[in-house]
Amino acid sequence: MRTFSAVLFSFLLLISLAGCSGKSASSIGPDEKAARDSVLAFLDQVDEDGIRSAFQTLHSYAFRRYLRTEQYDEEDFIVAFTEHVVDVEGPAEDRSKRVVQADSGGSFNFGFFNQFVSENVDDADPIDLVPYLIEDDPTYLSPRNLDKYAFRMAGDTLMWDRSARIVDVRAKPDLADGENIRRVRYYVDESSNQLMAMYLERIDLGLLFREESRFYLHVRPVPDAPARGGSHVPYNTRFQTRIKTPFIGSFLIRTVSTYTDHRR
Repeated sequence: MRTFSAVLFSFLLLISLAGCSGKSASSIGPDEKAARDSVLAFLDQVDEDGIRSAFQTLHSYAFRRYLRTEQYDEEDFIVAFTEHVVDVEGPAEDRSKRVVQADSGGSFNFGFFNQFVSENVDDADPIDLVPYLIEDDPTYLSPRNLDKYAFRMAGDTLMWDRSARIVDVRAKPDLADGENIRRVRYYVDESSNQLMAMYLERIDLGLLFREESRFYLHVRPVPDAPARGGSHVPYNTRFQTRIKTPFIGSFLIRTVSTYTDHRR
């Protein structure tokens, strides 16, 4: 059975409606345009194949997964949680899962959304966040929307055991009003140009609710990968969504997973 967060993803994506069109973007200065063009040229060289296929690659490995899901009320007090450590073995078509640790507390309550949420919060099947993070044609990279976003190189950091450059993309105040995607961060391996992690914030406005979501996916090279390049598997994923509705006020759901002990 699918996890409640997976079903919630599907439901929200089906009924979410894009906001009103934003204001017309003004022209930008030559310095900002040159900096933006440099960032766009860098992004054009980024290799996304490893991160896009990370969850498919995971089928070839046994692994341990830590999973914690929490619900918070409108005052950001935790009202329920469930936590598991699961060992996953065997080929993709015949997986076995063994729960080695479990804990929970409180009671999840989704109000109006209960009819769309699985009651089986113990299901530990991984959720592939890639479709929610990486689009084939992101709206913020569309030529007609470029002036609505600010693009910059934001230094570097260490991702797994590799130095990664950070690209930060933010929606501009006023100019990007009505655009769903508010912020994106790319973390790119300096030596191979492979995308190692990605972060995204978005807002979706429905007829009767507002959804504010954040997604994060960090992959790592497979244990038997060459020193540079090669396949990747998930290492850490984070998802949270705050839903505001006249029916039940607001609530926040947060799910964190960490994948370790990958082995063929």
